Amino acid sequence: MIWSKARFQQSFEILPHVLKEAAPVLLPLSALLWGLEFYVSWLNKSRFEDPYGSSMALIVLFGLAGVILQSLIAVVWLLFVAASTERHRKYGQGMRPLAFVAKHFHQCLIESVRALISTGIYSLFLILPGLIRWVQLVFTPLIAAFDPHYQLGKKDALMESKRLVKGAFWPLLIFLALQALLPMALEETAKSSDWLARLSLYGGSWILTLYFTIYMTLTFFARWSFKAEEP
Repeated sequence: MIWSKARFQQSFEILPHVLKEAAPVLLPLSALLWGLEFYVSWLNKSRFEDPYGSSMALIVLFGLAGVILQSLIAVVWLLFVAASTERHRKYGQGMRPLAFVAKHFHQCLIESVRALISTGIYSLFLILPGLIRWVQLVFTPLIAAFDPHYQLGKKDALMESKRLVKGAFWPLLIFLALQALLPMALEETAKSSDWLARLSLYGGSWILTLYFTIYMTLTFFARWSFKAEEP
C-alpha cells in the first residue's frame, strides 16, 4: 500500500532526526547545485541581453556540469536519507549514513545509470512508455543498497524494482508526481521572489523533498516486506 496514514505519521516522527543528521552534509551539496543552476540561468539571460558577453559553449558546459552534479547528488541524497531513515526506524541500529554512502555509492550509481538508460530507451518510442518505465524502476538504487540477494548477485535490481512496483503503479505514480512537482513549484516561485523569501522557499522545498524521501524509503521497506514471499 503506497498511501498510508501510519507511514505519513512515522515519516513526520523520523523527519527531525534525519534532518539533524542530513543538514550538515546535504545542505552544502544542495546549495552548490542551486548556485550552479542560478549561474547557468544568469549566463543564458546575459547571452540574450549581450550576445557577445557569454558564449553558448560556456552555457552548455556549465549546464552539462549541472546535470552530472545533479545525478551524483541525487544518489548521495537518496543513500544518506535512506540510511538515516533505516537507523531511526530501528532506534539507532545500523550503519551511520556517511559510511553507508561510502559503501554503496558506486554500485547504486551504476544501477541508477542503468535505470536512466532503460527509461531513455523506452522514451524513444513515446513519452508514456518512458513514464511507465520510470515508475517501474524507482526502487532500483534502494534495492542495490539494501537487498542482500542483489548484493550476492542473485537478483537484478531493475527486474526486482519492477516486481515491487507491480500492483501499486498508479498510487506510486501519483506520489512520485507530487514528490517532483511540489518542491519544483516552491523553487519556481522562489526565482521571482526577493532574497529572504527565496531563501525561505528553497528551505521549504529542501525539507519537503527530505520528507518525501523518508516516506519513499519507508514505502520501499513496506513493499519489500510485502513481496518477500513471492517468487
